[in-house]
Amino acid sequence: MAESSTLTPTREVLGRLAAAVKVLRATKLPEAEASAQALVDLGAAGRAPKPPEKSMLDQARSSILAAAQSRAYTQVPAKYLREAPWLLWAVKQPLAGLPGLLDAVVALAMRHGSVRRKLIQAWLLGFDANAPMIEAAGHAIRRLLAETPDARLDAWRNVDRALNLFDARFGPRRVADAILTAQRSVAAILQEVGLDDPVQAGGGYARAVQGEVLMQFATTLPKAHPDEIVARCLAFLAPGGRLRFEEPGAQGAVARGLLAPWLRGGSPPSDATRAEIQAFLLRALGDPRLRPQHWREAGDEATALMRRWLARASLKLFFDLIDDYALDDHWRYREAFWAACLNKGLIEDAWLALGKRVFASARALKDLNGAYARLEGASGDQSVLLMRIGSYVFCDWSHNGKLRAWQADWKNAPHLGARSYSRDDLTGKGLPFPPNAQFGSRGAPDGDGLSHIGSKRSYWQGSAAELIARRTGVRLSPTDWMPR
Repeated sequence: MAESSTLTPTREVLGRLAAAVKVLRATKLPEAEASAQALVDLGAAGRAPKPPEKSMLDQARSSILAAAQSRAYTQVPAKYLREAPWLLWAVKQPLAGLPGLLDAVVALAMRHGSVRRKLIQAWLLGFDANAPMIEAAGHAIRRLLAETPDARLDAWRNVDRALNLFDARFGPRRVADAILTAQRSVAAILQEVGLDDPVQAGGGYARAVQGEVLMQFATTLPKAHPDEIVARCLAFLAPGGRLRFEEPGAQGAVARGLLAPWLRGGSPPSDATRAEIQAFLLRALGDPRLRPQHWREAGDEATALMRRWLARASLKLFFDLIDDYALDDHWRYREAFWAACLNKGLIEDAWLALGKRVFASARALKDLNGAYARLEGASGDQSVLLMRIGSYVFCDWSHNGKLRAWQADWKNAPHLGARSYSRDDLTGKGLPFPPNAQFGSRGAPDGDGLSHIGSKRSYWQGSAAELIARRTGVRLSPTDWMPR
């Protein structure tokens, strides 16, 4: 009896639970709370809309063009008119110039959130300050933001208030200024203005912002911390390490913009700034001495400046290599002399020819990135420095080699940029070195080269400086060329 009385309540409880389960199974429960689902829907709808398939756009275009003659856009099927924003500034046959079409699209956008978002994305993607109706569309978008209580557009409202994003004339300039100088990261700014989207990253608005970034770079750099400005600029120009726009014209504009602060003189950049920009341009466009075609769109001035920067790097590496391989203790005098020429702006280009052992050195392979030549028929430890000074080529050897010079247009003058040189290529008869009575220099009148003797007395330097002065008009003094 005791066992029976104990089990009875348990059976009753189980029975009630089974009945409850039947009720629950018969009831259709919501998959998520209404508030949570609203957030999911909001996020999905807030994503940047993408253009539809080409076939849909072709059908929409045909329907819109048919209605354009009478401006009867209300006769265009709704499914086609909703896609009209993508056609307003399309790459091929843009329709923004059709009378009344933008007004019809804006009227539709007043009623449909999806059309509002498409209009915003299409405006950013096809942006060109000179495109038909682009400015009017920007004003219309601002009106839509002000007059429609669409929470999904709050991010656009905020960024337009902060940066005038939809002002076709000043928006790109304000965004560029933020990219270069704002406290927020470049990535955060791009996310705010929608240019972090893979499609928009290469769109018209991004291109306009890049033009403004490059234009402002030269004026912004002296006013702030140069290293930070350079880093922010490069982060925008090459997201993920690749140029945002890679066609030749855009590459040339990048080179001109980054070198602009020094194209008209002014204070030279710090070594860190020069190295950062130089390394970036070498990755983006290649070495102008090896790939001149990549620099054609950059212009002569920018290319010449880059060559001078590379000449500086080549000289530095040359003397570093000499420290590793040469036994001549006079090299500090030669380094000081050519550094003086470099600082006077005389050396426009430089190229190295390296002996077998030096050619294979880790330092040469890493620092010159292939921009040097092999020296054949000479000691494996020997190297040659070729320099372009005005319309003349100078050739200096490591170890006990002589200094030689030629007019660049002479047939036996070595050309900078070759991949290999023989000893004969670099020892042909050249210009005579004149005497310099001030230092007792007798020069080298036979054209067979100037020996590096009397370095401490400026003996050979005086003769070399006299040749340079007569040929270029630039005079050097011992204050310039003696080691410090």
